Amino acid sequence: MIPHLTGACRLWCFTILVTGSLFEHERATQVTLNVPTDSLEATTSTSPPEFKLKDGLTARLLTIGAGFILLTEALFFLPTMASLRDEWIVSRLNTAEIVALAGTAPDSDGLMGGRTSELVRAAEIQSVTIIQNDLRLLVMGTPPQGTIIDIDPEAQTIGRSLSGVLEAYAAPEGRYLRIVGRPQTNAAIKLEVIVAEAPLKESLMRSTWQVLLASLALSLTIGALIYAALADGFVRPMRRLTRAITRFSTAPTDASRALVPSGRSDEIGQAEVAFSSMQDTVRQAFIQKDRLAQLGLAVSKISHDLRHSLGAAQLVSERLASVDDPVVRATAPRLERALQRAVNLAQSTLAFGKAQERPPETELFYLSDALDDAAEEALAGLTVPWDHQVPNDLEVEMDADHFHRILTNLIRNAAQAIAQSGKPGSIHAHATVEGDRIDLHVIDSGPGLPKRVQDNLFMPFAGSGLAGGTGLGLAIARELARLNGGDIVLGATGPSGTDFIVQISAQKADPSESAA
Repeated sequence: MIPHLTGACRLWCFTILVTGSLFEHERATQVTLNVPTDSLEATTSTSPPEFKLKDGLTARLLTIGAGFILLTEALFFLPTMASLRDEWIVSRLNTAEIVALAGTAPDSDGLMGGRTSELVRAAEIQSVTIIQNDLRLLVMGTPPQGTIIDIDPEAQTIGRSLSGVLEAYAAPEGRYLRIVGRPQTNAAIKLEVIVAEAPLKESLMRSTWQVLLASLALSLTIGALIYAALADGFVRPMRRLTRAITRFSTAPTDASRALVPSGRSDEIGQAEVAFSSMQDTVRQAFIQKDRLAQLGLAVSKISHDLRHSLGAAQLVSERLASVDDPVVRATAPRLERALQRAVNLAQSTLAFGKAQERPPETELFYLSDALDDAAEEALAGLTVPWDHQVPNDLEVEMDADHFHRILTNLIRNAAQAIAQSGKPGSIHAHATVEGDRIDLHVIDSGPGLPKRVQDNLFMPFAGSGLAGGTGLGLAIARELARLNGGDIVLGATGPSGTDFIVQISAQKADPSESAA
């Protein structure tokens, strides 16, 4: 059935009322939510983006819903018009049957002069002919001059009906249709009726506009109903999540702006949980960054004063070197070197904000001597057995102070791990030479590294395997190793101990120089 224009108008008015109320409610909600909730948000430099209806989910839902309805209506449009055309043709054939009965009645003149003639004029029938056994009897009118298209209602198919609709839309003025079919009252004869095609084209155009208006109203109505159905379950939760993201971007450290998950089990709920977790992680990172900045300032101040104290201690150590006591004279040079390293470290700490170590000053030195020197300093106060099987003639070329700090950190960490475990253990070192690279293994028999420490092994302040540790030792050691063209990697760890590998460039001492 073809919708009437009045019905389309009613649907259209209903659509305007429904969508208008929804848009007004949404706009009022958006304006209310854009009011700043505290002074921090009011003074922030980043404001939430201005809401635009055409860019929101509302407009998209309405557009998608209305678009699919219109697409569905478009798929059924031509078949609907084809059905209307077929009904129009059948109605003209039925009118011709009435005319034929009236024309062959005894008092045909009287019948034709009454309502039958009005019916003929309304249908714009040009002529009606009865065909029986190849005999033709003209009942009314005369065949017109002009283009005539033959139509057989009994031979109509879907394809012919659809093509007939398209032809009717493009029909030129003055074209006629010749309809040949059997009447319902007498199947032994055929009726031939010639009608103008203009009324059919006008009827199709009128019905097209009615269908178009009704389809548009229906699509907007259904689109509005779809939006109303999805507003609580989809649009508002997504808008809530969007506002939370905007608030978080303006003040990441403000815990009062954190999104509290609604507890939904769908994808929106999962997104809320993931975003809430991300908020906590980022907030803690910002807090840690501020604390580290404050710690760096405090360390810089301490290092500034410590440098002067170390300078005074260095003067005292120089005077001790002139004492005649053999024990004092033997230990004084080592004390001077330790104080010099402390002074250099204090000076480097003052440049903490640059996060840079001084450039390496490479020199040749024996690896075994560097190991003994670092072990003596690292194991001071700790009774942990130490030994190494590094050849006495194996030399390395890198910054001696950097290498000393690397070894001291590794050996001290290993000794402290053994001491905290409460079980006896030892530290061992050996080296393997592969081409121009030395792999120095520092191995302890301690308890091994926990899994949580292995995941963030070389990250400062990310955790340490030692009670009270900060994780800075390994981070500094790796930075120094890489600064000298090497690296530090974890070879193995477990209940039987841990193996750290220091990768450095190798140099072999010249035998002639050793002989000299």
